[in-house]
Amino acid sequence: MRIRKTVTLDSSLEGFANPEDVQKYMDQNDLKTLSAALKSLMDEHHQLSQQVMQKQQLVHEIVQEVMKQLKPTTKKVMMTDRNMVVLLKLFDGVVVQNGWDNLPIPDDTMKPTTVARRIVSDQIKTEYIRRQTNQVHHRGGGADA
Repeated sequence: MRIRKTVTLDSSLEGFANPEDVQKYMDQNDLKTLSAALKSLMDEHHQLSQQVMQKQQLVHEIVQEVMKQLKPTTKKVMMTDRNMVVLLKLFDGVVVQNGWDNLPIPDDTMKPTTVARRIVSDQIKTEYIRRQTNQVHHRGGGADA
């Protein structure tokens, strides 16, 4: 038993629903009927879908392998971060006990630290001023508003 369906191709649509494009496809692939063209298109769609699924599976496997190889490095980085936190807490404790100016650190080490503190302090002040300026602009006024 055959079931007949009606297919409507709209010439106002862009893309493959255009009758001229369907006719061009039929001519290129030497297809005699519209049903043969539709079957060919469905077969191509199925093949391309299978290829996409295979490539996605391959990508997933590659990602899993890369993650497996990066796992030891991730653990080392996490341990380094933890060690840095411990060292920073120890340094904070020394600063609290001795004060910033009385730290038992040689001057050659202290100078870059002081310069870094000054740079960060300037960055914080600049950001604070920028935010204050943006708040004034967002409220729609200025210093005299």
